[in-house]
Amino acid sequence: MAEEKKEKKSGKKFALIIVLLLIFVGGGTFGGVYYFMSRNAASNPVIIEEAFVPVGEEIFVNLSDENSKRYVKLNLSLSYDKRNKDLAAEIEQKQVVIRDVAIFYIKSCKAKDFEPANEARLKGDLISRINAKLTTGVLKDVYISDIIVQ
Repeated sequence: MAEEKKEKKSGKKFALIIVLLLIFVGGGTFGGVYYFMSRNAASNPVIIEEAFVPVGEEIFVNLSDENSKRYVKLNLSLSYDKRNKDLAAEIEQKQVVIRDVAIFYIKSCKAKDFEPANEARLKGDLISRINAKLTTGVLKDVYISDIIVQ
C-alpha cells in the first residue's frame, strides 16, 4: 500500500511537471510571436503610391430606369499602384476594353444607383468588372468626376 501511494505521488509530480512545462513553452511562444508581429507591423508600413489614368472621353449613356428616359454623363479615372509598370502598359493597351466594360456596366444601372449611399457598391462593382479583364495587376480605385444624372 505504501508503494501505491509513492507511485501515485510520483505520477502526480510527473503530470505537474508536464503541465508546467507546457504552460512555460506556450507562454514563451505566445510572447515571441506577439513581439515579432508588433515589431514588424510598426516598422514596415506599406505605402502604395497611386498613379491615375483617365478612361478616354466622357461617358454619356442612357440608364436602365423603366418608364422614364434617364441618362448619365460622367468622366472616369482609374488608379493603380504606380510601381506596377506592367499594369500601366496593360491599361493603356486595353483602353478600349476598359471603356467598353465601364459603358455597359453604367448602362445597366438605374438613377438611384448614383446616389451617395450606393457609391461604394457602384465603384466596387465597376472595379471588379474591369479587374476581370486585367492580367498584370489590379486597380486600386475608380474616381468619378463631372457627373450629371438627368
